Parts: sequence; C-alpha cells; structure tokens
Amino acid sequence: MKRIVITGAESTGKSTLAKALAEYYAEPCSAEFVRNYVDSHQRELKHSDLEPIATGQLALEDAQREQAQRLILHDTNILSSMIYAQVYFDTDIDWVNDRFLERDYSLYLLCMPDMPWQADEGQRESPAARDDLHRHFKHQLERRHLPYVEIHGSKQARIRQATRAIAAIL
Repeated sequence: MKRIVITGAESTGKSTLAKALAEYYAEPCSAEFVRNYVDSHQRELKHSDLEPIATGQLALEDAQREQAQRLILHDTNILSSMIYAQVYFDTDIDWVNDRFLERDYSLYLLCMPDMPWQADEGQRESPAARDDLHRHFKHQLERRHLPYVEIHGSKQARIRQATRAIAAIL
C-alpha cells in the first residue's frame, strides 16, 4: 500500500489536488483534521489543542487506509501537525514524533506557493506566512530525507506532475 501525502503551506492547492487525485485513482483520501477542528472550536488554537489535533489527524489517516486498494492519498499528514507545533508554539510532542517515525509514507507532493493566496477566516494567516511556512515544509522534507516532488503551476499542470510522480512509485 502506497501512502501519498499532499503537503505544503496554506493556500497552495493541497485540498484541490488531493480531491482530483482521489477521483483520478478512485482511491480514498484522508482529510486535513485541523480544518474541521478549527471550524468547530471557533477560536484561535492554543497549545492544549496540539495533542487532540495530532490524535485526530492520525485517526483520519488510518480510517481511510482500510478502503484503499493500491494507494491512499493524504490531504496533509501528521508532519504538518509537527511543523505547525514547532512554528507557532515552538514545541515538539515526543509521542507525535515517534508515531511519525513508525509510519511509512511513500511520496510527498509538495505544493508550491505559486498560486494566488486566498483568505480563509481562521484557517490562513497571510501570503508572507505562506512563504515562510513553505520554507519550513521544504526544510523538514529535506532534513528527514523524505521522498518528495515539487508540484507547481495550474491545476491541470499539478495533476499531470502528481500522476507522473505517483506512477513512478506504483
């Protein structure tokens, strides 16, 4: 079973790409847990939210796996939770890091911040924050020697790049 993670900073087309790939491959896609968490709490996140978010993200990833045939797509994964905890709260959660190391993600599709930034109340900060977060994502992928492909351009170009990258590992 191949696990494909669509990752990157805010407003880089991750969810759009994840949905398109799930349709293309007729395979499941786990959602980004923090999006619903923020919507349901209607407030800024606190340090105490980090563990419930990580737990929820892992549960979503695992729930979809049972439905997959060849691959599962993840609209972000636990690495995003780890990066956001570090960037916004200057903290690491040991058990989250340990769980991440136990998982086998086959490929990361790093969405580049080359599309217009779109506001999303409570979910996104700014174009400047997006660029800074992108650097954090890329740094973590490289530092951890994780397999990734940069995805850029129009929606159609992104789908072509993603399907080529996935085909190379299937």
